[in-house]
Amino acid sequence: MDTNIYLQFAPILIFLIIAFGLGAVFSIAGKVLSILVGANNPSEAKNETFECGFPAFGDAREKLDVRFYLVAVLFLIFDLELAFIIPWGINLKASAGMPAISDHAFVAMLIFLGVLFLGLIYGWKKGALEWE
Repeated sequence: MDTNIYLQFAPILIFLIIAFGLGAVFSIAGKVLSILVGANNPSEAKNETFECGFPAFGDAREKLDVRFYLVAVLFLIFDLELAFIIPWGINLKASAGMPAISDHAFVAMLIFLGVLFLGLIYGWKKGALEWE
């Protein structure tokens, strides 16, 4: 086998070795420096658990309302929707020598948007968009 192809990838391997090596050195050095230089003055107030600056209330293992999960899922759905729609919208028309998207890609995106719209309707009917 020709060894020239391996020589082409040698700079990438060297770069990865240096990157992981520096990452390990900085991580270890930061931990050691924080132990040596950092102040360690624990107190009862510092060791208490806080939630957003307020003292904790209730048990951390209690079940959350389903609406929290619905809001999180709706956020993920529409966040991912933008990740797919923006490049699709940019390539919708032919420009700068690039061909326009095919009819198949257009129909596939319409189906994708339809499914997302059904998810929005489902969340709306379940009350995920209404807060007390």
